[in-house]
Amino acid sequence: MVGRKISHYTITAKIGEGGMGEVYRARDSRLGREVAIKILLTSRPLSPNALQRFRREAMAASALNHPNIVTIYEINSDGDTEFIAMEFVRGKALSRHLLERRLSTEEAVRYAIQIADALAKAHTAGIVHRDLKPGNIMLTEDGLIKVLDFGLAKFDANALTGGGSEQEQATLAQSFLTNEGVVTGTMAYMSPEQARGEVVDTRSDIFSLGIVLFQFLSGKTPFEGPNVVSMLHRLHFVPAPDLGELREGLPKPLVSMVAKMLEKEPGARIQTAAEVARALRGLGFGSESGPMGWALESPTLEMARPGKITAAKRHDRRTTWLAAGVLIVLVSAAAVGWKYWKHPAPNSAGGSSAVSEGAGSNDNAFALYKQAREDLYHYDRTGSVERAIQRLERAVQLDPNSAASYAALGHAYYVRNRTTPDSQWLKLASEYAHKALELEPNLAAAHLAVGEVEMQEGRLPSAEQGFRRAIELDPKSAEGHIALAALLDKASKGEEARAELAKAIEIAPNDWRPQMEAGLNAFQAAKYAEAVAHWQQALKLEPDNVFALQSIGGTYHLLERDDDAAAALQQALEIRPDADTYSNLGTVRFYQGRYQDAVPAFEKTVQLGANDYQNWGNLGDAYRWTPGNAAKAKKAYVNAIRLGKDEIVKYPQQMDLRANVAMYLAKSGDKTAALETLKPVEQAPEKEAAVWFTMGIVYEICGDRKRALEALATAVKAGQSVADLKNEPELVGLRADPRYHLEVLDAVPKSDKGTVR
Repeated sequence: MVGRKISHYTITAKIGEGGMGEVYRARDSRLGREVAIKILLTSRPLSPNALQRFRREAMAASALNHPNIVTIYEINSDGDTEFIAMEFVRGKALSRHLLERRLSTEEAVRYAIQIADALAKAHTAGIVHRDLKPGNIMLTEDGLIKVLDFGLAKFDANALTGGGSEQEQATLAQSFLTNEGVVTGTMAYMSPEQARGEVVDTRSDIFSLGIVLFQFLSGKTPFEGPNVVSMLHRLHFVPAPDLGELREGLPKPLVSMVAKMLEKEPGARIQTAAEVARALRGLGFGSESGPMGWALESPTLEMARPGKITAAKRHDRRTTWLAAGVLIVLVSAAAVGWKYWKHPAPNSAGGSSAVSEGAGSNDNAFALYKQAREDLYHYDRTGSVERAIQRLERAVQLDPNSAASYAALGHAYYVRNRTTPDSQWLKLASEYAHKALELEPNLAAAHLAVGEVEMQEGRLPSAEQGFRRAIELDPKSAEGHIALAALLDKASKGEEARAELAKAIEIAPNDWRPQMEAGLNAFQAAKYAEAVAHWQQALKLEPDNVFALQSIGGTYHLLERDDDAAAALQQALEIRPDADTYSNLGTVRFYQGRYQDAVPAFEKTVQLGANDYQNWGNLGDAYRWTPGNAAKAKKAYVNAIRLGKDEIVKYPQQMDLRANVAMYLAKSGDKTAALETLKPVEQAPEKEAAVWFTMGIVYEICGDRKRALEALATAVKAGQSVADLKNEPELVGLRADPRYHLEVLDAVPKSDKGTVR
């Protein structure tokens, strides 16, 4: 088969078998891409039912467009060969992954949410999978779930039309029996009604997902037996074992939910996949605050001992490095918090109330949309983003033509991705944002939602076009200017970004979010006092704003006001003890020379976000200066370098990214690669003070004292704090050099001379 051409596809390798067909890897000569080709087996005469079923699979799967469902490119035939061309997924089946290691609770929930999302999409289209199992679920290389093989999929007449005659349902049921009369599917993952050969609906998939999740958490399926008869007996008559007894430390709501999914009677189960997804998200895994009080078996927690943990992340991804390259967390309002609507009235619905799923005045699309607007305005508050997502998902169910709700939902998932990075969130953000634009091309919010996804993925020109179009459509809205400012900062156009933020503040003087972003812009220009003033104004407009407190605390340290810094960070910890607060706390301790005290703070941070290169770099710095932790520091830097290079691919013009990766390379011992990585930074016509400062650190570590002194002198001329130079442990030798006093300190602006030591 290898080398054979089917239509314009050339077979390169056999991958395996799926449903009724064999699956091959192939090359699409027309589009120059790799695909997976599924070919209907022809080793025996085909019955009309077999051919019909193969085509039904193709039609069912091709109707679905979702990031967690494999994409179908083409349904066709070449002579007597029926085939489906689909997305080639780089990764491995979850069945194999489960054999390699036990999943953590967090992983199990994260994967189950994505599977539930995929099923919810299919069920909305009237499609039941009927063969959900780990072997039909792929885990991609970037951690995304893909549900495969709709070879047993059937159309659910109830899901589409609300009914169907008994004869029609019986005909559908019969069409899914093999020639031998054996019920299709995989016994270990079947629902009781499917095992009996009855007509099944979407609730059968809920049962199968319950089995899969049970296996994720316990390592085995719930109805195992020595033979098929024993399995069937357990499936029909024996309750599933108690997960809480099989694995200690599982949250009780999770144990109860799985038991509810595994009820024998369909009517007693959780009724929809969307409900499953919402319940799983409600557990708090991956949320801003985390599932407080639960003992988790998190991979990041397990890695704390060898040192693979991360420090706090900045949501705007624009790096500002201080002293030892440890990042003080500054939260960008443009990247995380801005929304698409004017600020709702203070008494509008919002707060912490749960989403109403029953009848009532609030269970309508527009009311839920308004509540979600308020949640997103207060994105700094615990659980607000999750509530917004729940409300907006309900809103689009009630009104599938609401472009505004889709745009808001796209933005909400984008916010979630910025706070807890995961490719799943960004893919969902993209899907909903484009849906909004498709429904209403003249909606400013839709252009903003699409633009922010493109900005996050590194497509800055098209993102800028979208933001400017949003400003044209709604010139009285501050949100477009805030978004454009974030993009301009990513393109290293700080002054242009500053002008956009001034417009945003003029339009919305009582909105705290442009004040947050303006503070960040000032911070990057080393205007620390101005930055604090903006954040204090944000704090007045949004009391107890943890992001403002985190940023103020970090910047007070740079202004050598450590007592004020500690007070601000303690207040932030009282409100919400999240990764960013721990990171800034660790940073202050680091610059005080309390390296051993900094380590646990950064380790605490890493438990809440291991996908950010800055976090690994911060932890590496703490380990680097703690005796006996050299090996841990090396491992942390390796992760920082890998993740940082991924960011450079998306944002090649962002010089601070390149400088930071160069610094990690130098600290990890690869000085040649560090200097090579720094070359584009050296050639950049304009650089911020923090970039010059980082370059000075790299040169010093690499043994080039002359260039280190030149870079540091340029940094202080541009406004870099002398305190940074004074506290940077990498510069101990340089500070003892007479040229440091003659060339670097002499470059300090006169207004700052009083701070020189």
